[in-house]
Amino acid sequence: MQPYERIRYIRKELLEMTLEEFARQINISRSNLGNIETGRIRLTDRVVTDICEKYGVSRKWIEEGVEPIFSPVSRDDEIAIFAADIIRDPDDSFRRRLVGVLSQLTSDQWELLADIAEKLAEKKE
Repeated sequence: MQPYERIRYIRKELLEMTLEEFARQINISRSNLGNIETGRIRLTDRVVTDICEKYGVSRKWIEEGVEPIFSPVSRDDEIAIFAADIIRDPDDSFRRRLVGVLSQLTSDQWELLADIAEKLAEKKE
């Protein structure tokens, strides 16, 4: 599989996104992405970098096919990505309102919330 074929595979099979959705996220046109995916135009370093950063895809996999497909992400990085997404949400979004409330909890309230979460997890098992 060639790098341009791996881009299509990521978009279509793994992320299940349309050309339009994927292209918008990496700041290129739909037609440009279509041309990349068919090998009509060369895959640029900027596009590879944007895909790797946006979707956590391994550059080595795109360029050489060396697995894993996705780069491992640390817990701190997961939290940072989540926080950055929430900051971009509208002020009245549920996620933003929820995080705002959580940010004001006391230590005792966090312990109570942890107990509730553990009890819910036990019921699920």
